Amino acid sequence: MSNGNPQIFDAAEFAAWAHGDAQALPTTFCGVTQDSRQVMPGCLYIALRGEHFDGHEFVAQALQKGAAAALVERSWRVPEEADGWPLIRVDDARRALADAARAWRLRQTARIVGITGSSGKTTVKEMAAALCSGGGSVCATRGNLNNEIGLPLSLLTLGAETVYGIFELGTNHPGEIAALADVLRPEIALISSIGSAHIEHFGSQEAIALEKGELLRALPSNGVAVLCRETACFERLMACAAAPVVTISLVTREADFYGEPLDLSVGRIRVSECATGAEIELCCGLPGEHNASNLLLAFAAARTAGVSAAAAVEGLARLALPEMRWAVSERGGVTVVNDAYNANPQSMLAVLRTFMQMPCSGRRIAVLGDMLELGAHTEALHREVGRAVAALVPDEVIGVGPDTSRYVADEAVKCGYPAARMTCCADTADAAVALRARVRAGDSVLLKASRGMKLEQVLDAWTV
Repeated sequence: MSNGNPQIFDAAEFAAWAHGDAQALPTTFCGVTQDSRQVMPGCLYIALRGEHFDGHEFVAQALQKGAAAALVERSWRVPEEADGWPLIRVDDARRALADAARAWRLRQTARIVGITGSSGKTTVKEMAAALCSGGGSVCATRGNLNNEIGLPLSLLTLGAETVYGIFELGTNHPGEIAALADVLRPEIALISSIGSAHIEHFGSQEAIALEKGELLRALPSNGVAVLCRETACFERLMACAAAPVVTISLVTREADFYGEPLDLSVGRIRVSECATGAEIELCCGLPGEHNASNLLLAFAAARTAGVSAAAAVEGLARLALPEMRWAVSERGGVTVVNDAYNANPQSMLAVLRTFMQMPCSGRRIAVLGDMLELGAHTEALHREVGRAVAALVPDEVIGVGPDTSRYVADEAVKCGYPAARMTCCADTADAAVALRARVRAGDSVLLKASRGMKLEQVLDAWTV
């Protein structure tokens, strides 16, 4: 699977795509970066401004490290010694990056798949990239570089040899998906789920669905949308797509791709493909119904992109997920499930249910932290997790952060969870101490919280 090798760009052409003025440019440059620490000889350095940084401060350093040229904003006061520096000068570096990425993408022949959703999008992206790799060279978003900077940088690694481009689009404010989709111009669009992630900035689940639906609106008439029939706001999403919709389901055979669960502890399903009548077995090695659904979505996208079922199965063997996504390890006889990469109410409940179903010879200890960016819905959604805790009854719960302590713990105990088995901690250091005091060989430990909680620090501070 080729992923993001630097491409060679005609410098004058790139300047034109970026609507920039060229000064002393070389003929070509190889690769693009906005991070002066990652400058490679011969690349283009893009000076971006942010709330807490200004890339223009590192232009001289980037050129000294071997950058072939720098893209800067016209408002930047160029130092006197910069007279002969190779520069592309633009009004807005972020917009220039987006414009250049769109122009480059439109020159490529790769089939472009865009993926968004409240949770599961990185997992689906990794699954789709693996499945498609059986059919040809794949370029995919690295990690979760899915925003207005990460997506264009990812697109600029597409090459003439790329057969499938699999890209993730993230949002936490209204309007972002439409802007990203305009850069990506997907031919296939997939929505992994609709939940309550970032609801603070959207107000309602329907508003989140309409924001994600902008990816479907961006499809050309000959494009394809891929949706799960059981997704919240399914009808509303269907209405966003002018292109044909391919559906998946673990529940009804009426879907274009029906997945019969065979063993959800390892994500094994039997897929029936409506259009061909073919059946095939898939296994992703990840537990839980949510991951079986993610796998089915990714398979439907790969088949829609033209990958044969047999090639997709062969590619799936290459699946490797990023860190802190259901990462299972063992420490001194204790099984640790580190799913602390991120959390929203939907993924928190799915992972908690899956954790309670996994085999365990000792006790199950859930270390749960706050879910962030829920705004006015913070209390209600944390209390929903509290009710799930009471219903699922893990042997011990260690809550980390004010919202978990205040709402999850309170609601769980109100609903009958034993207060003696609920420990509330202010931070990860306290949680590590609490965990060390309780855990013993044979136990299983789950870590789950929003990224901002840095819950993996519990592992760093805890030794069995």
